[in-house]
Amino acid sequence: MRKTLSTLLLVATLTPAALADSRDDIMGVDSAFSRMSMESGMAAAFSHYLAADAVKLDGGAHATLGHAAIMKGFEGLPADMQLEWWPKDGSVAGSGDLAYTWGTYELRFMKDGERKTAYGKYTTIWAKRDGEWKAVLDMGNASPGPAPE
Repeated sequence: MRKTLSTLLLVATLTPAALADSRDDIMGVDSAFSRMSMESGMAAAFSHYLAADAVKLDGGAHATLGHAAIMKGFEGLPADMQLEWWPKDGSVAGSGDLAYTWGTYELRFMKDGERKTAYGKYTTIWAKRDGEWKAVLDMGNASPGPAPE
């Protein structure tokens, strides 16, 4: 009995640290996704990080179902369009195979010869597939410019 209690106490003290490591991991994955978007383009980043059965929910649009359909939406976008985002928070389920992140984004593009920036917020639901985090649900919608810190 005493050994069981000691083991339970040890596991209880390790769990918060393991959860913090998991949170750091998913936040790092989301940050790497954003970096890839800036370095290689939006289409390349989404193609790499989306699951085959991903769903995209953007404000004002119908749901887009599946990797191929989502990628089709990137066709014809201006080559100079850039999407960058900053994860603000996230969490990983105790099972270690499901997570979410949320944050803010900026979409930069040229319009009428002038550089424009659209602002928004997003949430991504992640599932661990074959040892890798893949986005299974991505949603975003417009918001005013940056919030005061």
